[in-house]
Amino acid sequence: MQRSHIIIIILFASISLVGLVITQSFWVWSAVNLGENQYDHRIDLALEEVIDELVGANDPDIVFSERPVRKSSCEDITFFSVIDTVLLEKLLNKYIDYHRLDNDFEYAIIKTSNDSIIHASTPLISKSMKKKAHKACLSCLWKEEYFHVEVYFPSQRKEVLVEMSAWLVLSGIFILIVIFTFLYIINTIIRQKKLSEIKNDFINNMTHEFKTPISTISLAAEVLLHADTDSSHERIRKYSKIIFDENTRMRAQVERVLQVARFDRDEFSLCKSEFDLHQLIRDTVQNLCFEQCEDETAVNYHLDAERYNLNADEMHIRNVIGNLVDNAIKYSANGIRIDIYTRNRDHGIALSVEDNGIGMSHEAMRHIFDKFYRVPTGNIHNVKGFGLGLYYVKNMVDAHGGRIEVISEPNKGSRFDIYLPLDTPT
Repeated sequence: MQRSHIIIIILFASISLVGLVITQSFWVWSAVNLGENQYDHRIDLALEEVIDELVGANDPDIVFSERPVRKSSCEDITFFSVIDTVLLEKLLNKYIDYHRLDNDFEYAIIKTSNDSIIHASTPLISKSMKKKAHKACLSCLWKEEYFHVEVYFPSQRKEVLVEMSAWLVLSGIFILIVIFTFLYIINTIIRQKKLSEIKNDFINNMTHEFKTPISTISLAAEVLLHADTDSSHERIRKYSKIIFDENTRMRAQVERVLQVARFDRDEFSLCKSEFDLHQLIRDTVQNLCFEQCEDETAVNYHLDAERYNLNADEMHIRNVIGNLVDNAIKYSANGIRIDIYTRNRDHGIALSVEDNGIGMSHEAMRHIFDKFYRVPTGNIHNVKGFGLGLYYVKNMVDAHGGRIEVISEPNKGSRFDIYLPLDTPT
């Protein structure tokens, strides 16, 4: 799939996801508003029933309260003679419970003409009560002046949200699942695209790596095939050695790929034995430099570890050292200088390989231990390999219970620090 197609798919999917989230958020907001409207309606019903019962309590024929009101010509009738505040509060509690409303409420009796409070449930009425209070007229009880009762629920929004909590939580969970799934799919597509590119690069590199020795072997074999009886023994030996060396080189490349494949499938096991790490370092570097090092290559040894007998897999440790030194040679210009250090630390041994090569950027250092990753060298493709060396090094060090770190700056060289316990875990 082309990069432009992936970008278009991600763009449309992102727009769809944003639209879905916005739509769902709108419906959630509408549902909350609907819940509040229903809550308001229940409050209004409760107030209507409170007023109706107050009217019934003031009927002379109905003895509802402990102190029924009876009008007398000799008695001055006041507003509070008609409105029993104790009864009012009892009725409010009764119908608020009946309609499953919040018991945490405030109420007040207000004189309508000047909006003054003549009775309140609490000494301090919150300012929000004036804006969000529910009102019921008391003119049916007292007609000389207009009064009304106001009821305010401070936790109304909270109560609505609590009632809808299950629906809101499920809605939020589903939205998060959709977002997470979308991000996971997009990340998977990007990773698959990247892996596809890496695979293609690996195939191209492998083809290039095998093309040269195959051509060399073919040419040398053709020379030997057409050699006559007069050909010198030295000439035959020369071309035979070319075939042998190139075949050995290809076999080493194939073995490296197979080692990584076995490691990925957990089909490898460490064959531990005790060996001299210092001698292994010298032998590995000597054999490597015999094939690759030029005259201006300088290898400096700083083998200061006092305890250097390591109980580990000698073959894999040899390959680890060989990969690090090989990279130091490949990614260096003229005048190659390689410094190898050892020292004892924390019941183990620390091995460092430092070079004066091209170095790496911080971005490259984040990926150098990834499979198939190769440090970019611009438009000059003079560095051979499959991008498996440092991936193999990292996994072998981890398998031995060690750790590896890298320090590098562009054009200032690189240093790889490896720590290995003297007796690695089985």
